[in-house]
Amino acid sequence: MKFLSEIEFNKWPADRTSTGAILLLIFSLIYLISSNINPLQIQLALMLLSIVLVLVFMNKMNQLVLWSVLLGIFITELTLKYFLKANHHFLLVYMIMLLIIYNKNRNWENFNVNIKWIVVIVLMFSAIQKMVSPAFISGDFFYLMMNTGKFFKLILNFTPDIQEIIASNASQIRELEQTNPNTLKSITLQPVLPNLDIISHLFAWLTIALELVIAMVFIWNPKHRISHFLFIILILGIFFTRLESGFLTLLTICGIWLTESRKFRTLYIILSIGFMGLIITKIGFH
Repeated sequence: MKFLSEIEFNKWPADRTSTGAILLLIFSLIYLISSNINPLQIQLALMLLSIVLVLVFMNKMNQLVLWSVLLGIFITELTLKYFLKANHHFLLVYMIMLLIIYNKNRNWENFNVNIKWIVVIVLMFSAIQKMVSPAFISGDFFYLMMNTGKFFKLILNFTPDIQEIIASNASQIRELEQTNPNTLKSITLQPVLPNLDIISHLFAWLTIALELVIAMVFIWNPKHRISHFLFIILILGIFFTRLESGFLTLLTICGIWLTESRKFRTLYIILSIGFMGLIITKIGFH
């Protein structure tokens, strides 16, 4: 892997190893800063300062030491706040560990295979977790999330009528939370869309099917265009469902390393930069 000072940035899409590493480094700095400091102005200032220092002085420091320090920080945070950390924190730790191993042995094939299996395992366990959840496979989970405005915000928030329904449902839930559970009081949420119960049920199984299909396709051939076409559909589907910007950034970086297509790699780069922008602006989840 090259030092950052040696990389020709206009050749990013062609150099997938360094491109993914640079984006992962920038994401790590953004994630580290945004997770531990509250004022947005301070976050932006420190983030920009960190990136500038890395870009200027990277040729004077050992990349192995840099990644090891970041890994130590993230593992420490994971140890102290194990049950509070999001799933992508675990994914970030695994990806940095693989980069450290790659820096030692320079075996690209092994690195690529490990990244492939990380993606496969994430998708497989995600699908299995959903299948063993009665609330998910019945569609009740999506039904609740959509009726309370927690899913598909980019789509539902454009309609005033739907916003009123969401506000009314949220008000009912708040009132229910204040009542004595022993009274067994129940509420009926007003659906934001016609036949939402059917839509939620179908969407739940479509999500499971898509994750399983993509996992199997990646096992078959993680470099094929079909694999990455489906992978990008999944990434965009997650984006429009819920702004999981941190998780999506890491998935796009994995895509950069796995694809051999310059066009797909360019798209992954654009998406990863966009997702990191959402983290900085606090629009998405970090």
